[in-house]
Amino acid sequence: MGIYIQTVWLGGLLIECVILVRSVLGRSLANYPFFYLYVASVFAASMALYVIAIVSPSTHGLYWPKQYVTLFLGCGVIFEVSRHVFARRVTLDRVARWTMLVTFGAIFLSVAVQAFFLPHWNVTTNTADLERDLRIAQAIGLMTILLLTGYYGIGIGKNIKGMILGFGIYVGASVFSLTLRLFVGPRFNPVFGVIQNTAYLVALSIWMVALWSYEAEPTEKPPSISEGEYQLLAGRTQEILGSINDHLDRTVPR
Repeated sequence: MGIYIQTVWLGGLLIECVILVRSVLGRSLANYPFFYLYVASVFAASMALYVIAIVSPSTHGLYWPKQYVTLFLGCGVIFEVSRHVFARRVTLDRVARWTMLVTFGAIFLSVAVQAFFLPHWNVTTNTADLERDLRIAQAIGLMTILLLTGYYGIGIGKNIKGMILGFGIYVGASVFSLTLRLFVGPRFNPVFGVIQNTAYLVALSIWMVALWSYEAEPTEKPPSISEGEYQLLAGRTQEILGSINDHLDRTVPR
């Protein structure tokens, strides 16, 4: 393990520990359980891999299983982000969720077709391909949330903004580095490790700052109306009330 990677790895473990402690002290653990489960799983897996790398440097078989576990938990975080952002817009939340589900369904269908029709293709030897596709699905989920919030003018709180920014940087760097790794080959592995670890450290730093304390999502303000519109609305309301009173006068016996 290179000195830079080791330094970044230890720095990441320290920031993950700080994030988890602040989740309890800042009382945000219950609000973002999937996010903190994701951070805790990465922390536990990274700690285990760090110890294994010291004891047995030639052991690399646990990297990809750890990646897939945290990858799927990361998808859960995106669903959690959607739930918070569109808490008052259930239809938009469904759009974001279905977009991700359809994307994941297409990816898994592609994997099943390749595994069935290509005799030499299997998940264990094409792990980078599968991770890249799943990272793309995460990117599509994040972009869907951002496009919907931008189009409908929905405000996003500091906590969720930090989650989206951190995941966006890490997922974007992952898609970029995994794509290059597939084209360049094994000689790109050292650069791949630097990009992945650096991007994740940047994401952790953003999360630590953004989630230092809990901040509820901003409430949507009702649309404001002018004085003229108010008078018109009030006049129509009076007319309706007058019609109701006239109707009651005619129908209710005196």
